[in-house]
Amino acid sequence: MQRPVAEIFSQGDEIVTGEITDTNSAWLSRKLTALGFDVARHTAVGDRLEALVDLLREIAGRADLCICTGGLGPTCDDLTAEAVSQAFGPPLELDEDALAQVESYFMRFGRAMPDINRKQALLPRGSERLDNLWGTAPGFALTAGRCRFVFMPGVPGEMKAMFRRWIKPDLHRRFRLCPARLVVLNTVGMGESSLQERLDRIALPPEVKLGFRAGGPENQVKLLFPADFSETEINDIAKRAADAIGDAVFAIGGSGEAENDIASVVGHELAARRSTLYVAETLSGGKLANRCAGEPWFRGAVVIPDSAGLCRYFGVEPSDDLARAAAWIAPRLREQGADHALAQIAYYARDKLHDETATIEVHFILAAPDGVWRQTRTIGGGTARKQSTVTALSFDLLRRYFQKKPGLHAL
Repeated sequence: MQRPVAEIFSQGDEIVTGEITDTNSAWLSRKLTALGFDVARHTAVGDRLEALVDLLREIAGRADLCICTGGLGPTCDDLTAEAVSQAFGPPLELDEDALAQVESYFMRFGRAMPDINRKQALLPRGSERLDNLWGTAPGFALTAGRCRFVFMPGVPGEMKAMFRRWIKPDLHRRFRLCPARLVVLNTVGMGESSLQERLDRIALPPEVKLGFRAGGPENQVKLLFPADFSETEINDIAKRAADAIGDAVFAIGGSGEAENDIASVVGHELAARRSTLYVAETLSGGKLANRCAGEPWFRGAVVIPDSAGLCRYFGVEPSDDLARAAAWIAPRLREQGADHALAQIAYYARDKLHDETATIEVHFILAAPDGVWRQTRTIGGGTARKQSTVTALSFDLLRRYFQKKPGLHAL
């Protein structure tokens, strides 16, 4: 069954100029996709009446649903209701119930409503008022062309509450919704192009939509299945995709699942084994310890900017031979009072750290109950990218150790 097409439209100069981040659209997209809509577009328009009118008319002819946020305030730059009136014809009329709600909002705080706020009670004739129990701006909804339009305030807390209370139940009544099934393959240490290349080796059914979400060292592969796909078919395709990617896949789940990042997966492994961890950081600059902070399995960390200093901290001679330095540090790691101790060894000049074109070779050393293990990786990018990558790869060494994946070498 073909899914209804939805668009999300955000209004306000502060969005198009980058003064604020449009988190509303991302949140609404997740909710609509989970309900069974095909979200085709996100559009942001500044405080320009003509542009708003043109966009509304375009959407009316191509979408089944449009959710709009912003532009419902009392000031001169809040143009949504006026734009709807010009786009589709119905004049603005004072909604007495809406006015009473706005007045009561101010009364709760012991204030008289400024006259300017009467504007928020001017709604297009024939529209359906959406009561805002959490702020001053009522929303409204109407149908134009083939499209059901829903207009809500841009304040995220108000918008989310109104969506849950009024919009979601109404969408279930108005649309025949068959939610698609999203399977997410979480990967680490492999870029989008490499992921695509490996997935090209398998034939996906044409009705299965393949997508990617780039997140630096951790990237997601998304497989969106139609509602009528059987569980057996979904599991088979997901397994073939995971096998094609290989051991870079560290978790498989669905949309909206929390704690499917590499740090959380490793944390669950440590907790399940009742094991503890100590870390010695160089290149990641404390980011690894920050991800571990507060966990019952975390026993502490030392953060030293350079590997020569790390060697001296553990009482061994610095060495340009990274493997040799790792071998010297490993016994000291065992003495830190944790079941597992992890260290990073990397020699680099400061300018190399900040140079986006320069790469750095990093040795990861894990002292575990059954021996000492090492993995060597080369990382690149700017400072933030290098630090986030080395943090993720530190956790990945532990993941590979616990799950007996290839890539580790005994010291």
